[in-house]
Amino acid sequence: MNDIFGKICSIFLATIVLFGMPLVYMSERAKTAEQLWLLTQTTHFVDSVCNSGYISEQMMQQFYSAVSKPSAIYEISIIHEQPEYVYDEQSGAYVRCETFYDEEDIWARVEQSENYLFSRGDFLVLSVAKKTKRTWLAGITDQTVSVRYGGTIKYEAY
Repeated sequence: MNDIFGKICSIFLATIVLFGMPLVYMSERAKTAEQLWLLTQTTHFVDSVCNSGYISEQMMQQFYSAVSKPSAIYEISIIHEQPEYVYDEQSGAYVRCETFYDEEDIWARVEQSENYLFSRGDFLVLSVAKKTKRTWLAGITDQTVSVRYGGTIKYEAY
């Protein structure tokens, strides 16, 4: 009786390994391709903004439409960091302070058909994270598809 139970367990385990492992491998490859595609789209957008020094409504719409084409839902976060140097009278030196603008500030300006302008030396960070998560087993979710990319504004029109 123990011999039959061992054979059935080994056949069941071999079946899982034979068919399950290629599915897991293919899923990981698809996830890597999706993340590489997101990184390419994000890099293209951020680099074009860093080189031009502004964001237009057309640029934002092209990026959002490119990212929304796959069958997943993505959360996009844009942060604009503007450094300022303020003279501190107590220490007698200049202190760096940052002002942050988020996606709502950028969209408010862009939706009025104005370009959102940056200054040379500002920093732009764009994060794209997948909101829909795959569930492998009960309680185990896969949420590893995300991209974060940023750059300093060069504004080559100077």
